[in-house]
Order: sequence, then C-alpha cells, then structure tokens
Amino acid sequence: MLSRTVVGAGAGILAGAGFALTLDGLTRYCYLRPGRSGCGLQGPVLYPPVFAFWMAVAGLLIWAGFRVVRQQRGWLATAIGSVLWVVLIVAVLWFRYTYLDLVQEDGHFFVLVAAVVVPCVAYGSAGMISGSRREVV
Repeated sequence: MLSRTVVGAGAGILAGAGFALTLDGLTRYCYLRPGRSGCGLQGPVLYPPVFAFWMAVAGLLIWAGFRVVRQQRGWLATAIGSVLWVVLIVAVLWFRYTYLDLVQEDGHFFVLVAAVVVPCVAYGSAGMISGSRREVV
C-alpha cells in the first residue's frame, strides 16, 4: 500500500508541477500590470487541453510506476486520481474565490501551489485505495 501511495503521489506532484509551469508560462504576460492589457478569453480556452495532457502524463507515470513496484490496477488509480483532481481543484478554486480575499498576485500564487498539491493528494489517495500485489508464480 505504501509503494502505491508513493507512486501515485510522485506522479501527481510531477503532473501538477508540469501543469502549473505550463499555465504560468502560457499566461505570464496576461497579468494586469502597468503596460499590460491582459490576454482576454484565450487563456481559459487553453486550460482543458493542457489539463488533459498532464492527466495523460500522470496516467503514464502511474502505469510505469505500478509496473516497477509490481502492482496491478494502475489504470484504475489513474481514473480515480483524475476524477479526484478535477473535483478537488474545483473545490479549491471555489474556496479561493468565495472565501479568500486575495490580491491578484497572491491569488495567482495560491492557485499555482494548489495546482501542485491537489494532484499529489488526488493521485496519492487513488494509489492508496486501488491496486493489488501481483502473485509471483
């Protein structure tokens, strides 16, 4: 169980960091500062494909990690972790916009940290509750 949790959390933190860095790189000049007008509606259009790409990366990392530690049901852990990632990131964003009164830069930092921590928790939990040890014959 510990090895499945570590594999899931490791895949989640790598996918989350990649997702956060990709979005930060794509939207770096969209923040409203002096001399910048923002990016308009093109930012939200980029989120779903980038999110799906990093979910696929997390799935491949979990599958490979489960193979290395001789576990089964890596795709089940990927599916559960992906659903948890979506649910938890929506909950964190809802909490941020409903209850936290953050300025733009602090809010951006909060979302970037959440983008790394949430998939780590989601895939770590999914790895913990799914999978089974292979029977070596």
